[in-house]
Amino acid sequence: MTQEKNDPIWNTAWEWVQREHDRENFDDAARSEMTAWLLARPSHRRAYDNAAQLWLLAGFVPPVNDLGDGDEPSGAPPRTDS
Repeated sequence: MTQEKNDPIWNTAWEWVQREHDRENFDDAARSEMTAWLLARPSHRRAYDNAAQLWLLAGFVPPVNDLGDGDEPSGAPPRTDS
């Protein structure tokens, strides 16, 4: 699912996915604008679906800096095994 940095459709789709998850600033006007963009061309919807899938998958991958020395992510309570 690699995308070209210079692909304007992908870039716009990625921006919409990011904006959509900014609940404070994504109002009805933004939703209407995004919907119009999605309906304008089938390639817009495909790019948006790919971007949304990437966003979802990225949420399940822990950042490297969240991993501690052991098996638990940093900030996890210490094990109490004896």
